[in-house]
This record gives sequence, C-alpha cells and structure tokens, in this order.
Amino acid sequence: MGYKIAEEALKRKHRVTLVSGPVSLIPPRVHKFIPIETADDLLKALKKEIKTADCLIMAAAVSDFKAEKIAKEKIKRAKKISINLAPNKDILRELARHKKHKIFVGFNLETSNLVRNARLKLRAKKLDMIVANRFTKYHNPFGDNKLDVDIIDRFWDIAKIKRKNKAFVAHVLLDKLEELWYLKKNKPWRSA
Repeated sequence: MGYKIAEEALKRKHRVTLVSGPVSLIPPRVHKFIPIETADDLLKALKKEIKTADCLIMAAAVSDFKAEKIAKEKIKRAKKISINLAPNKDILRELARHKKHKIFVGFNLETSNLVRNARLKLRAKKLDMIVANRFTKYHNPFGDNKLDVDIIDRFWDIAKIKRKNKAFVAHVLLDKLEELWYLKKNKPWRSA
C-alpha cells in the first residue's frame, strides 16, 4: 500500500521519501528511499525525516511486539521452544511531539467494530486521517487483493471504499489528504 501511495504522490508532483522494510517490489523513483529492517530502524529513520516533512503516512503493518532476544545462530529443532516477546515502541506516539502543523495519516486493521476502533485510534494518536482496513475471511488487505476500507478524517467524515485495488485507494487517500492540507487551519478538531 505504501508503494502505491508513493506512486500516486509522485504523479501529483509531491516530493516523496519512502521508508520501506524488505519487500519483493521495486521501489518507485522517489526523492529519497530509506531501506529498513526493524521497527526500531523505522522509528530512527522517521525521527530524522519528520523534521523536514509536511505529511507522514504510516501505511506499514508494524507489529506490536518483537522477539526479546535475537539468536545469533540458527536455532536447532527441539521438541518445544518458547519465544519471549517485548513490545515495540508505538511509532506514532513517539513522533507526536514532531507533529506541529504536519498532517499525520495512520492505518489500522480490524476484525470487528471497524469504524468505532478506527475513530478511537484517530483520537488517541491525534491523527488527521485513518485508513481502516477490514480483515475477515472475505476481506484480506495483504498482497494484491481488492480492499474494503473506510477512510476517516479528523472531522469524522468517512469515505467508504468497497472492493477496489490499492491504486484506487491511494488516489482517494491523496485527494482527501490534499483537501485536508488546504482546509486544516479552518476547522478545529472534532471531539466525540
């Protein structure tokens, strides 16, 4: 999804920095490409890049947890193994102090209560917009599947997108983002 958003932003002549974990995709010709491997790498790169950015779009599916210890060598087969998990840092919370007049867009994945949970995240993380992905046995946002998403802005307006590809979602998202950019100083945050 992040690559499709970057491609759409480039079509609109935006200057794009793409921070990406390992994928099998060829990155678009962005202004700056930063390869990363871990959530900690992502946070470090974003803390540096956010200083000169107008907008942050967090399309990545960053895990809430990471392995507490990383093995230096292959772990041999055993009857039983346990892996202790430690929480990853909440990247949007960590970057919140850098927000100022920037637009922050988050993504979330839900199996139930899609709009309610997305609105809670929108408020809690002080986002300007959130893309809520439906995940059920009939709706899988990973890979090249068609998406069912609700794009909710800070005024709680919702754009419902049903069974569309990621390029279409990126187009609608950038339309809404550009609209927010030009309107952001005219309306206060809606609370509820």
